[in-house]
Formats: sequence, C-alpha cells, structure tokens
Amino acid sequence: MSDSIYAPPVADVTAPAGNAPRYYIVAPFKFVLLSVLTFSLYFVYWFYMNWRLIKIDDNNDTWPPARGFFYIFFTHSLFTDVQQSFDKQARQWDWQPGLLATLFVIVTIVGNVIGQFVPYEIYPLLSSISPLASTFIPTFLLLPAQRAINAASGDDDGSSNSRLTMGNWVWIVLGGVFWLLILIGTYAIIVAPTLP
Repeated sequence: MSDSIYAPPVADVTAPAGNAPRYYIVAPFKFVLLSVLTFSLYFVYWFYMNWRLIKIDDNNDTWPPARGFFYIFFTHSLFTDVQQSFDKQARQWDWQPGLLATLFVIVTIVGNVIGQFVPYEIYPLLSSISPLASTFIPTFLLLPAQRAINAASGDDDGSSNSRLTMGNWVWIVLGGVFWLLILIGTYAIIVAPTLP
C-alpha cells in the first residue's frame, strides 16, 4: 500500500482459479419460461452452454456447438457427467438421470415425427396439439436435470442466473407472438366450426 493520499486504492480483482461453474446454472422459472416460449429452441442453447462450460473445465477438445445442435445424442452423457459430479462431491441427489435422459430423447423424437409426418388433413387435432405436447413435455423432463445441475454447481435455486436479460426478453416477445398465433389458429380450426 502506498503512503501517498493521491494514489488510487489497490485491490486484487482477479477471480480465483477453479471457481467457475462446471454447468450452466439457470433458475427453474427462467428455464421453463424460455423453453416454452421458444418452442424448445432454448434447448440448443442450453445444451451448448453446458457442454461449453464442461469443455472449459476439462480443457478437452469437444465441440459444444455440435453437442448443442444434436443434443438428443448427447443427453445421456451430459446427465451422466452431472451425476459424476455428485459422486465426486459425495452428495446424494434425488433424480434418475438415465431414465430422464431416455424419456426426454424418446418424447423429443416422437414429437418431431408426429409433427413432420402426421397429415393435418387426416388428423387435425393431433397435428394441432403435437407442437404443444412436444414443447411442454420435454421441458418438464429437463427441469429435474436443471435442478440437479444447479445443485451440483452449488446454486440450488439458480439465483446467479435468475434475471431476464434483454436477449431473453426479445425471445419471450417473439415466442409470445407465435404462441398467440397458434392459439388463435387452433381455436379457429377446432372450436369455431363447432359453434352454432
């Protein structure tokens, strides 16, 4: 410390090494909101961020963009990695990573197949409900994984990433407009023709 009263204060502002989280922490409410309002497109970003942080922590040569885009192929390995973190910490967490990953992959594939190959002309109700189901069900299957990730990172409630950013709001507004259009279209197709 300098004895001069005109010298600026000196403080060590470097982050301690190894203090960065291994996984992408998100508050559960924010996770659900962004997943549902983006029609599950948020999953690509979510998987990408998790694999990016794992790559940084492990200092390996994985390619997070591919693991984010093709997330159904890497869901099991991500959940296994999270469980291994609990094992290293000698902590118990009440979740079933293998079952959750399998259900998530199956529901995602089935939802995409129905959305692509079930003709609207033959099954209008199924075609209208499919986007809703293929958004909500996978979101709530990933929610226990997000809670586990938060706990493994030492932030059980995800408070370090609970605020909505400007980018989040842009996606929320765009997604809200699309949801409104889908609901209006579903009403016009299913409910309106049955009214007297």
